[in-house]
This record gives sequence, C-alpha cells and structure tokens, in this order.
Amino acid sequence: MIFLLILFLWKPICGDEIESRPNYVSVLLYHRFGESKYPSTNISPELFRQQLEFLRQENYTILSMDQFKDIVLNNAPYPKKSVLITIDDAYSSIYDHAFPILKEFNFPFTLFVDVRPLSSGAIGAMTWKMLKEMNEWGATIGNHTYAHARIGRPKPNQTRVEYREWIKSDILLAQKKLNANGIYTDVIAYPYGEYNELVIDVVHELGFKLMFAQDEGAVDDNVDLTRIPRLPIVGKNMDETRFKYKLNLSPLHVSNLVPSAIEMKRNPPLYFSLRIVNPARYRPGVVNAFFSEVGQLDIDYDRATGNIKSVDIDSSFLRPINRLIITAREKNSRHFSMFSRLYVRPLVELGLLPDSTKIE
Repeated sequence: MIFLLILFLWKPICGDEIESRPNYVSVLLYHRFGESKYPSTNISPELFRQQLEFLRQENYTILSMDQFKDIVLNNAPYPKKSVLITIDDAYSSIYDHAFPILKEFNFPFTLFVDVRPLSSGAIGAMTWKMLKEMNEWGATIGNHTYAHARIGRPKPNQTRVEYREWIKSDILLAQKKLNANGIYTDVIAYPYGEYNELVIDVVHELGFKLMFAQDEGAVDDNVDLTRIPRLPIVGKNMDETRFKYKLNLSPLHVSNLVPSAIEMKRNPPLYFSLRIVNPARYRPGVVNAFFSEVGQLDIDYDRATGNIKSVDIDSSFLRPINRLIITAREKNSRHFSMFSRLYVRPLVELGLLPDSTKIE
C-alpha cells in the first residue's frame, strides 16, 4: 500500500527515460521465479528477462559482489549507472528459471541461501549440486541463516542471553554447512529483512563484512553497512513503470533521527522527527512520510531547515516490525529520493525476559 501511494505521487512526472544516476548503486532483490501461486515474492521469467534486457540496453554496470565490496569498503569509484543483483532463499525456481537467463546475459549475481531446505531435501528447494554449480559459474553465495527464522524478534520467554545465542547458533550452523560444501562467505542477508541492535552485534561478532536488509533505497557513501538497503523487484504489480521508478530512486540523506534506535524505547513513540540534509535540493510540496502500520503520516515540514516532525501519535503499534519511509522529489530532475528505517517494538513486548528472570 505504501509503495502504491509513492508511485501515485511519482507517476504524473515520470518519463520514459531513466536519468543519469551517478554515485549510487541500486541493489535489486528477487525471490521466486515462475511461481505464480506466490504472487507477493514471484516474478515471471519473461519479465525478468525483459528487466535484464533493459539494464543491458541502458548500459547499466552489473556489479559482482567483489566489485560492490570494492566500492563500499575500499572507496572505489561508483560507475555512472550500476546495479547489484541479489536473490534470497533456496527455491529451485532460482536455478530452473533465473540462472539460465543470468548466464545468457553473463550478469553476475549474489544468492543468499537459507541452508535448512538444502540439507533436508525440502520440496521446491534446490539441491547442493545446483548451488555448487551456480557458485562455480561465478555467483556469490551469501548466508541467509539456517532456519530462515524471524531473528529480529525473540522467541517467547527468551532471556537476552538466550536470544543472542539462538541467533548466533543458527547463523553459525548455516556457515558450517556452506563451508562443508566448499562455499565460503562473509556477506549475509537478514531473513524477512528483520534485524535489531542485538542482531547486528551478533553478526558483527561473527565477522561478516556486509549485512543486507530489505529497507528500500539506494547505496552511496553514506550507507550503513550493517543494514544495506535493497529494492524488492517482486509482486504481481511489478511492471516496467515500477521497475524504472525503483531504478531511479536516489538516496535521501537525513540527520537528527528520532527515535534513533531500531528498538523502540516506548510504544508508540511521542513522534518521529528528522532533518533532510540540503533541503533546497527538493521540492517542498513533494516531501512525504509513510509508516507501515499507519500509511501516510501527517507531518510538519520546514522547507528552510529540512526539519520534519510527525503529528503526535496516540495509539500503540501492533505490528512487531514497521518501517518509516521518507520520500522527496528533486527540483532539477525527475528523481525521487528515499530514506527508509526499520523499527522494532520494544523486545519485552515481543516476549523477551530480563536476563535475571526465567520461567520454568
């Protein structure tokens, strides 16, 4: 629903041409291919081919994970228009439908696999042989945990110590299984795009260099490498217009974010506020805020300072995970810029116990 609202605001000024996109990378996220009974995470092979053809015709640089690392870790220059293709999960349709097309285009890609389906021989999952073939061809394989659990929220009645150990052991088990099959990785994607400060701390401790989320937006020098944004390219409404819109999103830089922590200290917070950096770059009448559970937020926006403050929030949030999204349209281009931040309800509301308390 939030995406449709944003697209509605953008569509009247959308042209057919994608403008020059210096200094940022669009990280694309795919899941299933040719599995129409899962419309929210699926894309048809035909549409996937059309998208890759568009990228080729428009002279996009398709980055490998090593090239992406060189940019974000070693300050290598950003290509003028660049994309990183990522795919999540271990569905056999990735091997059956996406892999042949990617090979045909000779486009590098990264596959984040949850390992349990491969180890258990689950119906609809790829095999280790398939995964190794893609890896040997040149695909980067990333960790997507073992059980694909919602690690951004605790299990009921876990202490913080137990919660931390559960996350750590699941990620390590996936890493162990990958290593046993000759696959080594230092990149990870959070299942369902869910995380919090504790999850980030565990992943850091385990030595991963890059952590990928599902917060929408593009990547530039201001990226937080513990929650790299990605653009989901899925769903029955993912047509050419929406694909171009997502490619054309540039990063929106903000400061003074309140609440600043991922885990909310209170539910609801009194308000959301932030400052858009360099507000003169954006059209004052096309700055909007959205929150997953609410939809479009009523905001006060100071066009001179770039300060945004939401109208006071009265009702507690019910969803465990929400995202705040800010969009702004540049004055001198057709671009929209986007900032996205994930918020988690207080973990004690989601079942976490103090470490000194244990229910027998």
